Amino acid sequence: MAWSVGAFGANTAGFLVAELDVLLPANPFWSIYDTPAANVRVYECIDLANACLFYVYVDNTAAGFGVVQLWEGWNAGAHSGIGAFLTFIGTSVSLKMTYGVGGYGISVRDHCFTWIDFAGKRGSYIGQPRRRDPTLNIVVYCGAGGTPGAVNPLGYFGVTVTSAWASLFDELGNKVAIESNGLAGTVEFITILGEVEIKESVIYGVGTRKLLGELEGVCTYSSSIGGILNGDTCLMPGGNTWRAMFNTYLSFIEEA
Repeated sequence: MAWSVGAFGANTAGFLVAELDVLLPANPFWSIYDTPAANVRVYECIDLANACLFYVYVDNTAAGFGVVQLWEGWNAGAHSGIGAFLTFIGTSVSLKMTYGVGGYGISVRDHCFTWIDFAGKRGSYIGQPRRRDPTLNIVVYCGAGGTPGAVNPLGYFGVTVTSAWASLFDELGNKVAIESNGLAGTVEFITILGEVEIKESVIYGVGTRKLLGELEGVCTYSSSIGGILNGDTCLMPGGNTWRAMFNTYLSFIEEA
């Protein structure tokens, strides 16, 4: 696990993939797999011993956001995806990671990463959840939809034009993208030092309500908590720090 923060002086095209090019491959399970065009990348996440293999396509040719696609496989020679794919879901005609002038944070784990756009007050979770069945290659996207708005998508479940929760494969590992939903995590203040107990959110398939797993290091709280503002940090017992993100809806991201 690795937590990094930085800042953009402008929302220029290509800035997002330039950061991901450095931050994702710092983890041995992630690599730059293909560069189909200028400011377009395909990142591979592979850990076959733990049933993990997927590809994240990011088109950052526009300023301020990257259009995201998830693929089962990728042909680097032809610059094209192979097999199952997730390019849109429901009313979200595309999936977008946003960024702008100001700070960002990213948590890179072995099988997933969480991106925080502090300027736009939006977050994205991309990759595997902590799976209930570790033999299935479950891969999810929880982030902004085709029209990012004044909404933190990690604080709001479901599928809309501003927030899209979906899975590349269904709950049984079948090669079909499904809409997903979640259950809120919990935040309990437990000490006079301001330490809190934070529990991660679960994600499940809309049609069956079968659990896909938990979002690692993400607590979707939805409603606001008095006194907690966007960017505030919360200390967990044992010293783990979680960062609050609020934009109509609240979430907490573990700095790990």
